[in-house]
Order: sequence, then structure tokens, then C-alpha cells
Amino acid sequence: MRNIFQILLIAVTGGFFLAGCEKNLELELKDQGGRLVLFSFLSPDSVFKAHLSKSVSHFSVDDFERIYSGNITVSTNGEIVDNFIFPYDQNWASRDDLVVKEGDTIRIDASDGEGINVFGETVVPSAVNISLSDTSLVLVAGQENTQTEVLRCIFSIFDPVDVDNYYQLLIFEDICTISGNEKICKRTRIKYSKNDPVFYVRDQESSLIGGLDFGGCFSDHLFDGEYKLTLDLPVEYVVSPDSPGTIRKLSFVLLSHTRDYYDYYRSRIVAEYGYDLPVIDPIRIYNNVKGGLGLVSAYSASVDSLVFNGE
Repeated sequence: MRNIFQILLIAVTGGFFLAGCEKNLELELKDQGGRLVLFSFLSPDSVFKAHLSKSVSHFSVDDFERIYSGNITVSTNGEIVDNFIFPYDQNWASRDDLVVKEGDTIRIDASDGEGINVFGETVVPSAVNISLSDTSLVLVAGQENTQTEVLRCIFSIFDPVDVDNYYQLLIFEDICTISGNEKICKRTRIKYSKNDPVFYVRDQESSLIGGLDFGGCFSDHLFDGEYKLTLDLPVEYVVSPDSPGTIRKLSFVLLSHTRDYYDYYRSRIVAEYGYDLPVIDPIRIYNNVKGGLGLVSAYSASVDSLVFNGE
């Protein structure tokens, strides 16, 4: 992109100095489409899903090109456990009978029927327990010498020692109403302030992106073993529901990711940040699919919660 900009700049300024001359400038841009794309995010006790497609050029209005003769083979711990034709009319293929367990090595091979073959491999991480060890209402400094009341939550994360671990902390609010024998729930993901040191951008990721929100992703580069993580939630999430029979539940979900997913997710956030900048070097989004594009990864989850009822 930078080279194209320089060529166009020379072409425009050259017109001022070459009055009366005409030149045809042809730009030959390579079509970068046609690569096989494979995605799969595996988790124990969840349905196996995989996406297969082809990439498109930068000038295409489509997100991807469909595969009409694709095939997927799944191997667990070195043994083939499934082989199926990818459904061309769906974005994701589901396999209800495939079982994924912590510690399994999963390999997914894919082909497009035209001689292109790719594969991705991952090891399913073990869940790391999270426990809400303390909550309190505290006042924190706000803008213009004001103070705001928040719910301060302290979590214990039981991080395995001597192992590099990669996490993502998600928080959900569930509002459930019970009427007779029927229970109706509405779930919302909560955005929270990431002031704990584990969420800070590391030095090698550049000071230019210091304000980016990486969606609660962090690693254990600051600790090894049990860690006390602190975060503050708006106080409105603490208020009990007004009506009897209504329950508010806050779920704190700690996902244990692979290093591949950690690198992919963070590079994608940085790339999306760069889309709005006028001049920036292209950001390469991490992938672990050999011979193609995409990601094959896995995660496990641990949950703790707070419950408030209307009574």
C-alpha cells in the first residue's frame, strides 16, 4: 500500500513539471485470493465446528469464496475419528458425535477437491480454576475530583506453575424471570475496566497501541502460580432486581487458551485498529494453518458467579 501511494504521488506531482506531456501509468496489482481458509475453535463438552472456504482478493465485495467439493478429516491423538464432505451451503459444519477432551491433540486436514490441502493442529488446554474470593463497594477517583462507587471484585486464579498460560476473562449478566414453570433468561456481555497489571500491553507490542482493549486476553507473564486479579464493575450490576421472581446472575468465565489463539486474537485487534489510520504498515494476522490461512485452536472454561434475587 505504501509503494502504491508513492507511485501515485510521483504521478500527480510529475504533471506539474511535464506540461504538455501525457503518460499512461499502469498499476499491476496482484490478486491475493484463492487460498484455502480453515477455522475451528474446539472446546470440551461443545459441538465440533469447522469453517472451510477460499480467500478473496482485496477488491472483492464478498467475505469469502465457497468450497463446493471440500473435505475435512479429523484426527484425535493420531487416529482418524471422522471424515466428511464440507456442506457448501453452510458457513460452518457441525459434528455432534465428535468428542473433545482436555489434553487431546486434534488435527484437522482439509482439501478443496482441486489438489489443495491444508491442515491445522492444536492441543486442548486444561481448565484453570477461578474463584471469586472477595467483593466490596469502594469509591474510586473519577474526573474533575469526583468519586464513583464501584463493585470491586478480587479473583483467585490458580495458575499452573512452570508453564506458560494464556487466558481470557469474560463477564456475562443473566436476567432470568420465573413465571410458573417457565424460565426466561436474557444474557448480555459486560464490558469492564481492565486496570489490573495483567491487562497492560507488553513492551514489544508498541506504545502506539497502548489504549487498545484486547477483550480480556492476558498471559501469566507477570505471575507463576496463584494470582489475585482485581477488577471494578459499575455499581448498577450489584442492585437486586425490583420484581420478585427475577434473578440477576453475574458469571465470571475464565477461558484457558492456546498460545496460537492468544497471538491470533491480539494480532487481529491490532490489525483492526490500523484500518482507520491513514498510513501504516500492513499488520499480519497470525495463523497456524499449514499451506493456507486460518486458525485451529482450542480452549477450556472455568466459571464462578454472583447471584442477586428480587426477594
